[in-house]
Amino acid sequence: MTRVIQWATGVTGMMSLRHVLGRQDLELVGVRVYDNAKTGVDAGTLCGLGETGLRATADREEIINTDADVVLYMGKVETDTPGCFADVCDLLASGKNVVATGSRFIHPRSLHESLADGIESACTAGESSFLGLGLYPGFVGEMLAPLLSRLTQRTSRISVREVLNYSTYASHDLIFNAMGFGHASDDTTPLLSNTEYAASAWIGSATVLAVALGLKIRSVNGFREVVTTPRALTVAAGEIPAGTVGAMRFGVALDCGETTMSVEHLTRMADDLAPDWPTEIGYEVAFEGEPNLRIHLAIGSHGEDHAEQGCLATAMHAINAIPVVVAVEPGLYDLSTIAPFVAHWTNRTAT
Repeated sequence: MTRVIQWATGVTGMMSLRHVLGRQDLELVGVRVYDNAKTGVDAGTLCGLGETGLRATADREEIINTDADVVLYMGKVETDTPGCFADVCDLLASGKNVVATGSRFIHPRSLHESLADGIESACTAGESSFLGLGLYPGFVGEMLAPLLSRLTQRTSRISVREVLNYSTYASHDLIFNAMGFGHASDDTTPLLSNTEYAASAWIGSATVLAVALGLKIRSVNGFREVVTTPRALTVAAGEIPAGTVGAMRFGVALDCGETTMSVEHLTRMADDLAPDWPTEIGYEVAFEGEPNLRIHLAIGSHGEDHAEQGCLATAMHAINAIPVVVAVEPGLYDLSTIAPFVAHWTNRTAT
């Protein structure tokens, strides 16, 4: 039985918590929350299941001092990078392995040497292991693109793209404060209005892909484009006034010599905005070369909410990584260095 701590219970964290409680091979031993309204609430009640006897806590030190094999860390690293890395390092140093979601955890060394050095030191101190992953970033570019490369003779360009409608995504902090929806197009207040910061959201993903393919990165350029909405929009995260940002695309472009690469995210708050941009919802990996290749992944393909289903996929990627992260030698890993792993379904039978 693997003892698990769920750190943070946002949309993805709540899905993760619900699944952990439903698994016979996982034992929930701690839940870290940030909302005072969730403090002291039974973990099962918190995610819509029956009572478990384990109550959520906002006490950081209590969780760090809880005995566990692994922590599913889902804190808001995009908006509190120093705080989240400090959490992770303290957890690792306490002897707990960590699987973390969030773009800035995908390849810490590509952001700053000190972030990776801190994690490596904590892994050494606690004899623990760390892996950052997700869906996008954290899977599509890092795993699907290297797999597709097996079919190519050569390529001049690799493009990895996510196209989503975030009108149903209820995180006000992410949608407005970080991404900049509902702001004037020239407002520099949102985090992602800074193209260097926008690039940092994807540089980890692009670096893992480049390493997997043996490419040397010569230069990195971040970009962000926005389109305003001609009408007011009411979305799950709040109100977007007419004349403010209603669609955006941002990412990073890499020069790797004979091969160039781009990793980008494209989001609309209404399907008719920015009609000249790619419109097919989902995830795309394309190779331009010999042969030309294009693969499109749709998550939530039977009418489900794609943002919600994407959060579920992220949660399951983290949960399915638990066995390999617990088993490997202590250290900092990414998806190009960790051993391959697959889903563990509770109804799987031995052959």
